[in-house]
Amino acid sequence: MELHVTLCLLYCCAACTLAAKHFYTTLYTVTRASCQPEFTAVSFVNEWQITRYDSQNKTLTAMHSWVRAALSDQHWEKYKETHLSEYSRLREELNAKMRSLGHVNDIHTFQRRSGCEWDDVTGLSKGFDEYGYDGEDFISLDLNQMRYVPHTTQANITAERWNRDGALIQSQSSYHTRECVNWLKRFGKTNLEQTGSISFFQRTSFSPVVCHVAGFCPSAMKISWRKDGKDMKENVRIGAALPDGEGTYLRNVSLNITELDSNTFTCVVGNTSRDLDKRQLKSESGE
Repeated sequence: MELHVTLCLLYCCAACTLAAKHFYTTLYTVTRASCQPEFTAVSFVNEWQITRYDSQNKTLTAMHSWVRAALSDQHWEKYKETHLSEYSRLREELNAKMRSLGHVNDIHTFQRRSGCEWDDVTGLSKGFDEYGYDGEDFISLDLNQMRYVPHTTQANITAERWNRDGALIQSQSSYHTRECVNWLKRFGKTNLEQTGSISFFQRTSFSPVVCHVAGFCPSAMKISWRKDGKDMKENVRIGAALPDGEGTYLRNVSLNITELDSNTFTCVVGNTSRDLDKRQLKSESGE
């Protein structure tokens, strides 16, 4: 898949849809365009954008409170230093690339997509490290062969130069196979899978009862109704999973109930559940 397609998918549909697999990804961009910062670094865990750094503000920003809480001050500074180091390296690479192609006075972009995935069930993990120039695949790191692979003839010289740098390959291999996964695990599984809050409401006493779930992730997490411990298929209407602007989702699952007093009804979200209590049932009509 071409890098520019991959980067689009990174923003539009990240990997939170697979509950067992978790992804940590950083997208670095360096450009000569005057209308935006020369350098940006945006990091994601699954569907959440967790941090942002740019050369204009020179500040590493946590996008959610739990992100900053997951890291000590020492780790936070190390995180920032990594972005500063990458800024310097990618800027040099962009300048070298522009000189070699005679693009000195044009606007061009050099990008890097770096990260790893981890399966919390099998424990397996793998890294990825891809570079692009002007939205096209340029170079990627083959972690099995421990070498950089050019994806265009224009990248041959760069790949040869990087492959001669044993320290570079060793450090990147170490990061993508071990350190990256440790970063991902540091945020904790409780932050990677959230069942959110469960509440109930009923518009009128004759309306379906709605199980309202807010703040859950992944978007494909199963939400269902049970009657006396058994899954219900009939009289259940499942609403769409809607983003709530916080990197998580909300959804309504309604149920037509005619025998509330004599049965136990439960709304189930992933591995969490809550029994319906008629006395605490909220009604928009105030009944």
